[in-house]
Formats: sequence, C-alpha cells, structure tokens
Amino acid sequence: SRRQDLSLSDLNLEAVMTELTQMIQRLIGQHITLDFIPGDQVGMIRADRGQIEQVLINLCVNARDAMVDGGTLTIETRNVELDALFCEKYLWASPGRYVLLCVSDTGCGISPEVREHLFEPFFTTKDREKGTGLGLSTVFGILRQHGGGIDFRSEEGSGSTFDIYIPVVEG
Repeated sequence: SRRQDLSLSDLNLEAVMTELTQMIQRLIGQHITLDFIPGDQVGMIRADRGQIEQVLINLCVNARDAMVDGGTLTIETRNVELDALFCEKYLWASPGRYVLLCVSDTGCGISPEVREHLFEPFFTTKDREKGTGLGLSTVFGILRQHGGGIDFRSEEGSGSTFDIYIPVVEG
C-alpha cells in the first residue's frame, strides 16, 4: 500500500514487451495464443522498468485466468494524443502525448457487479489460494505513480481490454 521509490529511466515499451514475450508465453500456457502488435515509432516513456513489467505480467496472468479453455491474448502499443475532452472524463489525465498499451483477451469477460470494484485493494473473484485481490489495485497505483492511468472495456462472454496510458518523454 506504500508508494515505492522509482528507478526511472527512458524506456522503449516495445523493446520491453519484445523481451518479455517468451516469459509471458510460458506464464499463459500453450493453450493461449499470444499476439504482439507493435505500433509505428512508439514514443519513449520515463518509467521504472520493473514496475512496468509487473503491470504487464499482472494483466497477462488475469487474462490467462479468464481463458481457462484457451483463447487469444493480444498486446498492442501505439502513440495517442489525449485531448481536453478525454481529460474531462479521466481526471488523472493531462492533455498531451502518451503511449497506449492495450492488453486484450478473448476470455469470459467481467460482469457489471465486478466492474464496479475492479481496482479496489483486496477485491478478488479468485479462490483464496489463487489470488489476493492486489493485482489490479497495484497496476492502478503503479500507473498513477508514473503519471498515467488505466481504463477497460469488457462484456460478459466477450473478453476484456485494458488500456494503459503512460506519458511520452518529451525532448
């Protein structure tokens, strides 16, 4: 629950993702297809590499757990420009350039009741032995510490997409 000291450096998120691909494939298993779709000249971010890797791993493990019978996990990066209209809806956001990391699965989706509590600490839908309920609240905290944020879309039976926004390093 405590904010951690960050070891910030300029990172290419695509390079991080490329290096993590084999480990993520081992984590999710052979019954799930992993697709990585890199963007075109995605901007650099200033981030703590270990914490960004933790965000990716948490989201991928959650996606795996939602695809018990197999499916597809898609990870995509691209540049986006957040405008004032977007920032009115998402109070964490400031107008400017961000790297968008999308993590999508073809799993069971998230019910409306669960969506309301998704980022709360200790909220979990998993058995006591399989989860603490800290994964998405940790992801939320890490992204906020980096000046970014997270949004998601999900329908029961149709999978989920988590959109991670991290500010681009300018200059």
